Amino acid sequence: MTGILLKVFSLLFTVNVSLAQDSLPQKSACEKRYVISFQDDAPGFFVDKNSKKNGTAYELLLEIVRRLGCKSTEQVNSYLIARENMARNKTDIYALGTPDERFEKSAEFVEMYRIPRYLVVNKRYVNKESTIESVLVNPKVQFGNVLEGRLFIKESEMKALVAKHRLREYPGPGLVFRALLDGRIQATFSSPAFNYYYLTMENRMQDFYSIEDVKGEPIVSGFHLSKKRLSEKERAEIRRIIIDIRQDGTLAKIAMKYVNSEDLKHYQPLSQ
Repeated sequence: MTGILLKVFSLLFTVNVSLAQDSLPQKSACEKRYVISFQDDAPGFFVDKNSKKNGTAYELLLEIVRRLGCKSTEQVNSYLIARENMARNKTDIYALGTPDERFEKSAEFVEMYRIPRYLVVNKRYVNKESTIESVLVNPKVQFGNVLEGRLFIKESEMKALVAKHRLREYPGPGLVFRALLDGRIQATFSSPAFNYYYLTMENRMQDFYSIEDVKGEPIVSGFHLSKKRLSEKERAEIRRIIIDIRQDGTLAKIAMKYVNSEDLKHYQPLSQ
């Protein structure tokens, strides 16, 4: 009986999910199956109402594997589990992420694109003249953030908000934006894809100001490549593919489905 109970609990509490991807022809010359990893959160990955997989990270990872001419196994999990899997040499490629020294102990970061940071804030608490700085010091504005997340918010901003008891953390971005839409928080830092998925698609963008961080550094987004599971030759080939995806317009084509039209300029091929 004890053995059966242990098996049941193991199934219930397994966070990591791996799915085989066999969309390539059986006669593919590549014998390797790449393990690709992404978060189980929109807009990087989600399943639509037609049960079809979508998302920026998901599509870009599949495009890399397609150009390698190989098959893949998908790992769908939380950021913390993804980082742990990379450290334990269970993952080949993770997307989409930002530079993270904890990740880069076991992986090489390769940039895909740079996008501006935005502060999304409820219009009832600010006006069109408000700045990020003014919102940060407004005691009436409660902020939301992903638990242990450093994707958009700065360390100094986190510390200041925590000290004033003005930061609420949630396990994932979906819950952050649900709290924002429900009025339990009034602001969160965001990106073009997050704005589109959580606000535009919900027909709620008109209820918020999206303030671009014109003074700050852009958000760098890209891929983490395993240093142990991938050889230098393999990583070099993947780096080349990543550059090609940006330069041949594939990135912009994918982004068209996930960002507002005014933000597409951030995903276009770079001038040589």
